[in-house]
Order: sequence, then C-alpha cells, then structure tokens
Amino acid sequence: MNTPRCDVLLPVREARRTLPWAVRDILTQEHVDLRVIAVVDTASDGSDDGSGDWLRATARSERRLQVLEGSGQGAAAALDLALAEARAPLVSHMEADDRCPPDRFARLAAALHDGLDGVTSRAAQFGARTAGMRRYLDWQNGLLTGEAMSRERFVEIPALHQTGLYRRTALESVGGYRVSGPWPVDIDFWLRWFEHERPVAKLPRVLYRWRQHSRQSTRSGAAHSLDNLRAAKIAGLARWLGVDGHQPTPLHLVSTGKTLETWSRALTETGVMLATQSAWRPGEPVPQRSPGSRFLAVYGTPAVRERYARELAKEDRAGLIFAA
Repeated sequence: MNTPRCDVLLPVREARRTLPWAVRDILTQEHVDLRVIAVVDTASDGSDDGSGDWLRATARSERRLQVLEGSGQGAAAALDLALAEARAPLVSHMEADDRCPPDRFARLAAALHDGLDGVTSRAAQFGARTAGMRRYLDWQNGLLTGEAMSRERFVEIPALHQTGLYRRTALESVGGYRVSGPWPVDIDFWLRWFEHERPVAKLPRVLYRWRQHSRQSTRSGAAHSLDNLRAAKIAGLARWLGVDGHQPTPLHLVSTGKTLETWSRALTETGVMLATQSAWRPGEPVPQRSPGSRFLAVYGTPAVRERYARELAKEDRAGLIFAA
C-alpha cells in the first residue's frame, strides 16, 4: 500500500507562542509522507513576534519544512501562495494556533476514496471555550454527508476548511483560496466548492482542535460581520442560481420580521430574482410556493429550519434552500 503524500499549508502571523505545538503536531503525523509549507506574514505595522525567525531556524534542520515570505495581504493570499508551491497530490491546512492528533492525516487519507475530492472531520474547541461556539460546532459536526453540507452552506460554513484533506487538482479547479469580497476565506471557499459540485464528506471523529481566544478573527475581525457574511452568501447564491447560463429560477423568500426585510432588500440589490416573499413562524400554516419558484428559507435556529422542512410538501422540500 502506497504511503499518502500530502503538503500542509500553514499561514503564520504573530503566532510564536503556539506555533511550535502546531508544527510538531504536523511533523509527528503517522503513516503519511508530508511537507509543511509555511507562509510568514508580518503584522499590519510591519512587526514580527519572532514566528519567522523560529520557522527559519527550524527549517535549517527539518527538510520537511519550507518557509515562504507572505505579501501581507491576509490569510487567503498566504494560502494561495503556499498552494502554488504544493506538489503533492493531497493538500491540507493547519492554523498556527490549533492542534491535531497524530493519526489525523492517515485517517483522512484512508477515507478519501475515488468518489471524493475532499474529506473533512469534526472539530472540538479548546482554550476560551464558550457555549455559543459549542452550539455552532454541534451543528457543524452533525453535517456528515456531502449532501447535508451542501444543503446548509448558505447558513454558515458546513465544516472548518482547515480540518480537510483535498485533492490538489480539485483545490486548483475551484480557484484555490481567493476571496471575491470583504468576507472570510472559509465561507468563500465552501460556496465555490459546492458551486463546482466537488464531492466531499466528513468523518464522524474529532481530528482537529480549534483554539478559542479573544484575538481570533472570528470574534473581532470586520470580515466576519453579519453584513459581510450575508453579502458572501447572497453573492454565492447569485452565482449558483445562474451557473448554467439560463434564466435563473426565481426565489420565494420565507423568513420573518427584520430578517425578511433585510434579505429581501439585499437579494434584490444583488439581482437575484424574487417571485414573492412570505412571513412564517412555527405554528403557522406554511406558505404556498409561487409557481415556477423555489423556496429560500432564512432562519438562524436549526430547530426552526427542521420544522419548516418537515411541514413542506415533498416536492417543495426537494428544491428548498436554507440560509441564515
């Protein structure tokens, strides 16, 4: 049996305290032939906390570590720079403040059969853990099939993209890690992945530990604002609806209150065709779909989304799109 070959992309920015643990977790992986491609970006003020010096010193005695100088343009640019240097057929990603067990890549590679272009895993939080993040990961970790991940991709990211192992050719075919707007790389990545209909699955096992701390971009970065996340979803939705070049199917928007108003306005401004819109709350009769349209239901609570889907007719469920 051939040993899987993998290049691991490692964007680094002011991570000196946690970086050695992340690098060690990669280099001590079992039953894989891997290389780490680290990209060092300096802070916005041009400073470096010593991460680059540590990586370059380590690389002098560790042939599996390659260190590149970043452009200072952020995570997406750093990942694309590393991807351009990748030569292995399989590519993964590690954040410089996260951890993973030694069997991570071997298990992912074993699950990456001919019918898949990527395999992700469940994730667990550590550090400054919160109840809100636990609920988020519980939802995300429950999406184990490609179908489930695709169905929920306009709600939030259906997996931490850094948990995955991907075929390099598939990553390149969807455009790598480029970002088409002022939103995070992870949501843009998954929207493009499913827009190109790339098959993926998720192992029902925690193989990635996601560090939580007050400075992480998911808590404080402007790219993760609700307005920017909504704009990313709507841009992806617009591309997907028009992907075949034909007249797009109009949407019947269903939500409630301020969310209904905000999404209706944003969809119209983006050029997405709305057949009509309906307000719906649990306990009320579900709206009848406008002829020739498909439902877009925008609800932030999983239980509400599940109840809405249960109450739809079978033919309406088949074309249902969820968002949040």
